[in-house]
Amino acid sequence: MPRLYALILSGGSGTRLWPRSRRRKPKQFLDLAGDRTLLQETVARVAELIPSERIFVVAPPEHRALIHEQLPELRTDHVVVEPYPRGNAAAIGLAMGALHAFDPEAVVAVLPSDHVVEKPGKFREVLIAATAAAEAGHLVTLGITPERPDTGFGYIEAGERLDVPGAPLPVYAVKRFIEKPKPEAAQKMLEAGGHYWNAGMFAWRVSKILEAYRAHLPGTARAIEALSEAIGTPRYETVLAEVWEETERTTIDYGIAEKAENVAVVPADIGWQDVGSWSRLAEIVSKTDNWSQDEHISHDSHGNFIYAPGKTVATVGVEGLIVVDTGDVLFIAPKERAEDVKVLVDRLQREDREELL
Repeated sequence: MPRLYALILSGGSGTRLWPRSRRRKPKQFLDLAGDRTLLQETVARVAELIPSERIFVVAPPEHRALIHEQLPELRTDHVVVEPYPRGNAAAIGLAMGALHAFDPEAVVAVLPSDHVVEKPGKFREVLIAATAAAEAGHLVTLGITPERPDTGFGYIEAGERLDVPGAPLPVYAVKRFIEKPKPEAAQKMLEAGGHYWNAGMFAWRVSKILEAYRAHLPGTARAIEALSEAIGTPRYETVLAEVWEETERTTIDYGIAEKAENVAVVPADIGWQDVGSWSRLAEIVSKTDNWSQDEHISHDSHGNFIYAPGKTVATVGVEGLIVVDTGDVLFIAPKERAEDVKVLVDRLQREDREELL
């Protein structure tokens, strides 16, 4: 197995999990589904395959201190800072330039830190297969085995099986990427098989992905080259400020994966769960009728999710509620309306209520 590195993506604000997820501490830094934060869990999943000295994180500057607080074993120079958001293609490209300077022969797993994986052992097996395909020259995506005809995700259609030496699981050529579908189309793809959710997890040789940037995102490629020459010098921050605006504002999916020809997919039945809303989180963590962070006294109450640390919560005759108490905010909504929290966040932004954002 080649020297495998990990790039952890730690951007995003997670506004649909407000009021716990805030600008100063978004969801990847929260212990939403266990004792560790989502960021810590992402690193822990790869720890058996990738030592800490081969782990990098890309994040905005305001989260640098949080990353080092939660990942004290991470080298200080392994946090790659994106000055401001321009889509994850630019952020990943910036990190690929740093990784290429660190090890031009690196194979890199690119992993978001905003989800739950319930089968970490299976995930590592999938990652080994993806690494083998990346070593063979493919740009590899992990395709999540769909559990339902969900319209909230993009899909990946697998084509012919590829001959990948050393891969413990099947690897397929990607036939096409499919935008978030309508319900009927999602149902047909689920019934047909060979279609997978696109979770934004990748593996590739750093040299191969830089070739793809030069072919498909030339502005970002030029910025990466300029930054690569400045890495380790006092000029780096100045050059970064100068070239960042030249990067294309897009995602790695639109900018490269959907255009490149050597893209492969490894089906991943890993218990992947998107922590995208309070109702989704309630489904993930609720093992009993009512879930509560601390003591919950209930009478004729069912299917409630209650986060109120340090408090005893008593309910009578209520069903399907999301209750989140952060001290400065008490949020209450029925589960089926929980995603409307974004309306409240938008309102707070319009009213410049920075203390609540």
